[in-house]
Amino acid sequence: MKKLDDAPTNPPRGRMFRASYAKTMNMKKISTIFAICWLVLLFLYVLNTLVLFYLLSIARLISRSYETISTHHRDVYIEEKPLKQAWESPEPTWSITCDSAHFEYDLCYLNRPTVVDPTTATISSVDPTNSTPPSVIKIRPYPRKGQPEAMQRTKELTLTTAPLNTSCAIAHSTPALIFSAGGFTGNVFHDFNEGWVPLFVTIDEHFEDHDVVLGIVNCSDWWLTKYAELFSHFTRHPIVNLDKEKVTHCFPSAIVGLKTHGVMIVDPTLQRWPHPKTMLDFRALLAKAYDSGHAGHETHILPTYSLNARPKLAFVGRKDTRKLVNEDEVRQAAEEVGFDVALFEVTPKTPMRDLFRLIDSSHVMAGVHGAGLTHELFLRPGSVLVQIVPINCGWLADMCYGKLAIRLGLEYIVYEAGIHESTLEMDDFAMRQVLEPHDPASTIMGNLTNWYRYMNQDVKLDVVRFKRYLKRAYEKAKLACKRLHFRGFNPMERLLARPSSGPMEVLRLTFPLLDLTALMA
Repeated sequence: MKKLDDAPTNPPRGRMFRASYAKTMNMKKISTIFAICWLVLLFLYVLNTLVLFYLLSIARLISRSYETISTHHRDVYIEEKPLKQAWESPEPTWSITCDSAHFEYDLCYLNRPTVVDPTTATISSVDPTNSTPPSVIKIRPYPRKGQPEAMQRTKELTLTTAPLNTSCAIAHSTPALIFSAGGFTGNVFHDFNEGWVPLFVTIDEHFEDHDVVLGIVNCSDWWLTKYAELFSHFTRHPIVNLDKEKVTHCFPSAIVGLKTHGVMIVDPTLQRWPHPKTMLDFRALLAKAYDSGHAGHETHILPTYSLNARPKLAFVGRKDTRKLVNEDEVRQAAEEVGFDVALFEVTPKTPMRDLFRLIDSSHVMAGVHGAGLTHELFLRPGSVLVQIVPINCGWLADMCYGKLAIRLGLEYIVYEAGIHESTLEMDDFAMRQVLEPHDPASTIMGNLTNWYRYMNQDVKLDVVRFKRYLKRAYEKAKLACKRLHFRGFNPMERLLARPSSGPMEVLRLTFPLLDLTALMA
């Protein structure tokens, strides 16, 4: 008889069959659940596709309906007379309203027939209600209200609603824009920043088709001569020099003052009309005024480029303050890099047309921070500006010329001079300002002594260091040559524009590798 411990350990066959059956049923359940999930997902996918299809159909119907409506309205708008761009005052029912909420300028609107008496600097726009006492407003129409020194150089005008004891000697049928060419006028930066750019902004916003008479106070003869080519692009009427007029002028309405958007900026976000302007539009106006093909009238005050295909560098020199001490070395370095260099200084007698033609044909303009860099306005978009910034002048250089370069579409390279490159190297105060954290703007603007200290420094460039910046400018200039067509970059074009070109010069340009000296021998 066997012991119980010796019984076999394998389960009976029935038990194994039941376990296999249970496992099979579990697998079937899992497969069923998996199939149901797939069916649900497929149903949701089909449903989403149908919903999306119907939504797109509805959107297409709405879009077609909208296009039909908008096209209908567009046709009606085209057939109608375009909206007339007329200026509006804050209170058009009042005879005189003034906007004095801005830091840099005041702007006064004379909404009714206006009488201008130049002999007393009084402008009257009579109030039909005969209110008593009459309104009297004093204004200095120059957009630098925050600068007392500029305002002292600006003639004060009196605006009143009281009638003047004079009759109209000259009656105009066009509104007037009255402003001052005083203040800081005479410095080319201020000529544009407080003069031509605000004039561009004000006329574009308030006067349609430049149908406005410009009445100007502090109007110097030299200013009228220097910018003579520009006036016809701002007004269709003769200029009224109120400093020299002795008789009364009458206008249907007038604006006194100029509007500014900031330092050297035409801000499209501050304009109300459908096609806002930018600094590129202002630059286009300058090109239209100065680029009228008067090549035969050049005065030859400025240097000219040689007749070759090298990139052109216009280097603006200075002879008073912030002058470049080692100017000749810098010029030689630029030529070694590969530039054709035109080194010149801008004087009050330099014709603006000649300046435009030289700079407009340049690929790069460079110079020490100063008013001469205002002529970056003449560079074509895509050109390069290299600004040499003396110590502690970076904030001013950026505000006046750096940001302007970006607005004009220029490649901007800034070279910040080190303390060892400034004549203030031995100045203890300047040395502390360079080495210690400080606010350069408050340091200069808050103290006139500091202003003259930094504005009167000279610069002696580290030529080796500056040459690296010139190489960057050269590479950018070559790219500009490929992208843009510059007047004067084609040697034959420059040759044909030169009336004194002889046959030998033609041969030299046509066959640059030909030894003409040996040929003549």
